[in-house]
Amino acid sequence: MSMCRVSKFLMLVMFFLSACGEGSDKQKAGKAKAQASQQGETDPLRDGPYLFTRYACFTCHSIDGGVLYGPALNGLHMKEVKVIRQSREITIIADRKYLKKAILDPDYEKVSGYENRIMPVPQIPKEDLRIILDYLIELGEEK
Repeated sequence: MSMCRVSKFLMLVMFFLSACGEGSDKQKAGKAKAQASQQGETDPLRDGPYLFTRYACFTCHSIDGGVLYGPALNGLHMKEVKVIRQSREITIIADRKYLKKAILDPDYEKVSGYENRIMPVPQIPKEDLRIILDYLIELGEEK
């Protein structure tokens, strides 16, 4: 097995392990983020990168347009995306609803070209998911 394949395999294993279940540290972080949000202290550009790393999204998805296991996520919000749904290719708009569905139910539809890739269903608390979605949307709005 080549070094590149070993590296990709290890990244994938790390991602699967990190996406499985909520440990006590993650529960505490989720509660702390929810409290901060209630006090109006969350900032997607500040908190988003932390959560993007915490839930290991970075192991498969780039935010700078780089090619990884999964599609790049920068500049995605409100853009047309070709997806495979029920064995048919369709074009959708990557709005907030689509992004949320893609995270919570990754097998519902796959980005064209990535249909043979597997994404585990992450266990992300609602508040953390909201911040990640806000972060991805803000990435699309940055110039």
